[in-house]
This record gives sequence, C-alpha cells and structure tokens, in this order.
Amino acid sequence: MKVVNRLKIKPIKSGLSESQAESIAVSAFVFLAGEPEYFSRFADMTGLDLADIAEISGSRDFLTAVLAYLLTDDSLLLVFCQNNNMQPENINTAHTVLGGEHACN
Repeated sequence: MKVVNRLKIKPIKSGLSESQAESIAVSAFVFLAGEPEYFSRFADMTGLDLADIAEISGSRDFLTAVLAYLLTDDSLLLVFCQNNNMQPENINTAHTVLGGEHACN
C-alpha cells in the first residue's frame, strides 16, 4: 500500500543520523553512570536497577529514556552539554530521532 502525503507536509530534517543520536544517548548514559548521585537519581526516577539496565542498555527504548531523563533536568542537561561540547538542542534532536516526542519547544 502506498502512503500518500495529502497534506503536503515536508518531513523535518533533524541533521542527526540514527547512529549519531545513539552515540549521544550512549554518552549521556556514560555521563549519568559516571556520577553516583546522577546515576542514583536516574535509577530512582526510572525504577530500573543494575540488572534491568544490563539487560536493556543497548535497546533503542532505553537510549530514548536516557535522553528523556536528561531533558527533564535543565541543570543536569547543561552540565552534560558543557562536558561534551554540545548544545542542549542536540539532545532534544537526538531524543526525537530515536523515537521520542519533542521535549523542548
């Protein structure tokens, strides 16, 4: 079945590939895991324990959840971005590329 774009809406170009978005998400997880306080808050907020994380850590859903978590805390987001020489918009874009909804306007 052919999908027809009746509204003539052009797809949004994100500027990030899926591979780049995954790389940003992995960097975000490494950042969280590298600081016990950050990791503890992440685990508490998501309800995941180490066994859960070990099982799902490579999945797209997990990587999307890591970025979604980072996007909920502006100060943490800014620290991550500063440490990784990124703009906060890159995190939102990566989140969207991986299947998450826009978190920032």
